[in-house]
This record gives sequence, structure tokens and C-alpha cells, in this order.
Amino acid sequence: MGVSWKECVFVVFSTLLHGIHSLRDVQVTIPAVARVKDTIILQCNYDLENQLLYTVKWYKAGKEFYRFIPRELPHSKVFPMTGVHVDLNKSTSREVVLRNVQVEVSGTYTCEVSSDAPDFDTKMDSAHIFVVDYPFEDPLLAIDKNLVDIGDYIKANCSTFPSYPAANISWYLNGMKVRHNFLERFESNPEFAPSKRNYYSTSSGVELIVTDDTFRDGKAILSCVATLFKIYRGERKHTFEEGHAKPRPSSVLSPLDVRSGSRRLGICQIGYALPLLLVHVHR
Repeated sequence: MGVSWKECVFVVFSTLLHGIHSLRDVQVTIPAVARVKDTIILQCNYDLENQLLYTVKWYKAGKEFYRFIPRELPHSKVFPMTGVHVDLNKSTSREVVLRNVQVEVSGTYTCEVSSDAPDFDTKMDSAHIFVVDYPFEDPLLAIDKNLVDIGDYIKANCSTFPSYPAANISWYLNGMKVRHNFLERFESNPEFAPSKRNYYSTSSGVELIVTDDTFRDGKAILSCVATLFKIYRGERKHTFEEGHAKPRPSSVLSPLDVRSGSRRLGICQIGYALPLLLVHVHR
């Protein structure tokens, strides 16, 4: 038996009506980076288009840890997961509050939203968060001498305290950044970590020849700056005093240009590994 034109119109109309009133715009919003012990909020925004909500489920790396079902009491349910501590009193159908986050919280989070009968339409979205454990103190800076003359070498080592992940080290001379291609960086993985986390320290060294342009009003300021994303910045500075100038050949008197690095005769950097003087992770 064939299908009548009225039945076809009904099917088309029903399809169009379903498309107009369907679940849409599911979007996950979470911090890209957080610090250990922070409280973070996972947001899941959606538009039900006048439909009823059936359930909201949250997953980390494909494993469910939070569920919200408005038809049930209590509405929220938590499934145990290492490092993930859900604050049930503050979590809703659109927000999940995680307190005292740890490194293990890092990963991809997915929100799955389903509308109620008769459609049971389901949509999802995901986002990633990285939880960092930053150094508990500013980096260590070691200098070989305080008083230098033209023709001498400024030698320095810088090392960060353990962090996850490893921090970055940058060098500055009188406020001008020393180019990365002149520097070496060393990472180590200390074995004192209290869990399976891998903590790293970063060490870097410089050796700069003193020229006529090294000093500003008889002083030169060398800075070691450690950074971790945009949530940690630690700095150590050392001021060198100018001694008595020594006669030197003109070829050695080439100015130190740390901004462009165009005259490599005036600067030479080598790396030194600096052992950590203290191995301790703040908790």
C-alpha cells in the first residue's frame, strides 16, 4: 500500500517541528590552567528549546564522575575518581564545582546533555584543563664574583625549585632579554615526589664578557626569571659593580647586544647544572 500525500506532509511537518525545538548550543567552559589547591568551576551551557531536561553527565577521560537528573532525589550523584572532589552543595545542572584540585585533575572534561521524552536528544562538548604545582620559592641564583672589570667574565647559574610541569627560565641584563639561542636548559626529575607525579627543576647558566656597554652608571643588573604559564613568576637579581677598566684590543671591545645577538664575539653562554639546595614540595 502506498503512502498518501497527507501522510508525507505530516512526516515532513513533524521533522521540521522537531528540528525547530531540539536541544542545541551545548558548550563547556572551564579554566585552561589552574593551581594546585584551587577551587574551579566546570560550566556546561545549553539551550533546551522548550524541551525538558532528562540528564546532564560529566566525564573525565571518558569516565563519568558527576550526574544530574532533575526527576530524581537527590538530583546530583557523584562517582569516585582520584583527585576529583565535587562540591555537591554548590554543583547544579549547569555547573560542577571542584575543590582542592590536584595535579591528577588535569585532563579533558566532557559534558553530555540529554533532553527528555519523546525525543531524548543528546549532545556533548569537551574542554581541557591543566593543573600546575608551581615552585614554592623564587629561583636560586649563584654568582662567581661581585666586582668585575672590562674584559672579565660574568658567570651565573640559576635553578628553580621543583614544580609540575617544569618552569621556564629567562635571563635579562639591564632589563634586556638574553636571546634563547645563547642559553642552555637542563631538567631533572627528583625522586622525592610523594605520589606518582613527576616534579621537575630547571637549571640554566650564562657566561657574559664584560664590555663598555655592560654597565649603567657603574652597575650591571643580571636577572633570572622563572615562569610557569601565566600564574607563576619568580625572579632573582644580582647587581655587579664596575671595577677598574683594563686596556683591551678593539676586537674584544665589541659591544654586548643582548637584544639582537648580532655580535656573538661579545657574548658567550654556557649552561651549568645547579643542584637544588632544598628539596621540598609545599602542600
